[in-house]
Amino acid sequence: MKYCPHCDMEFIDEVEVCTDCGRPLVDREEYLKEAAEKKEKAREAAKEAAARAAEEEAESLREEQQELEQLEELAEAQGRVRPPVPAPGVYVTRADRYEDLRSSASAFRLVGVFLFIVSILAFGDILHLPIHLPANPVLRVMLPVLTAGAFFISVKTGKDAAEVKNQIPQEEDVTERLKSWFLETYTPELVDEAVRRDYGDDLQPELLALKRMNYIQDCFITHYDLADQGYVDALAEDVYAKLFEKG
Repeated sequence: MKYCPHCDMEFIDEVEVCTDCGRPLVDREEYLKEAAEKKEKAREAAKEAAARAAEEEAESLREEQQELEQLEELAEAQGRVRPPVPAPGVYVTRADRYEDLRSSASAFRLVGVFLFIVSILAFGDILHLPIHLPANPVLRVMLPVLTAGAFFISVKTGKDAAEVKNQIPQEEDVTERLKSWFLETYTPELVDEAVRRDYGDDLQPELLALKRMNYIQDCFITHYDLADQGYVDALAEDVYAKLFEKG
């Protein structure tokens, strides 16, 4: 059977042109077969496109979730590892801690060099040196021990400094991501709304500033379970300055 797709009409095999539209006729079975194949290909292409879009969306969600989990893990690690602080509530950054350790290592190294020179001079008469220091046997024993101790502390402190130095990029990355999270999530208006909802609208400026700071600290602690209060205070101070002290 011949077939006119435009008019959806069938004709006998002897007819070559549609009597209504004048267009060439095609074999009906071949046309329907090709149309079905095209439809099936279009359906498969649509399924593949939808599957790719779904996979891309799922991958994007996975990446966001992994990034969030990584941020939380790093934040928790930051909270668990507490660097020495000079006073309660004061946070010392890894960069400052590194400078302190590096300075201590240099100081002990200089002390070691000085004690080494004194030790040599204490044995000057035995070593037939042109100059020597008068020293009894006890002092000659103590000086090398003190020299070795100074160099040992210098080396150990230097290793600690190198370890802390390697932690500086991670700490700075965690800190910046935590602050960026808060600044992208909260605005000054949202913070003030939450504070006034809990404490009313008649707060004095000093008390308002204190409650703002407390709210910012609570947000960090609630969302990331930070254990180091000094670190939380430092984060809150930086965020507060960016939110309310822009001028």
